[in-house]
Amino acid sequence: ECARAIYAVALTTFPTKKSVWVRAAQHEKAHGTRESLDALLRRAVSYCPQAQVLWLMGAKEKWQSGDVEGARAILNEAFRANPDSEQVWLAAQKLESENSQPERARKL
Repeated sequence: ECARAIYAVALTTFPTKKSVWVRAAQHEKAHGTRESLDALLRRAVSYCPQAQVLWLMGAKEKWQSGDVEGARAILNEAFRANPDSEQVWLAAQKLESENSQPERARKL
């Protein structure tokens, strides 16, 4: 709880600092719940929409928990915020190919 409180203060003080969000997310992944991590990453991308790593973390967490549609939704939002992102495009390709959706992957 102490570390969460410290991260909360840091995020309030530096809401647009990507590195603080990444560390807070890593802490939440290790010590929190999927729901708390999801909520934190949602807040993170609202403050740092160009931080591709935050979008990708969120999509990966959704995918690993079996929520492929949720992962797709996050990647679609990431595309809107970062239309020229090769990383987001490759993640979307991987998501579709790993889930036996070659036709969807081709359409990307």
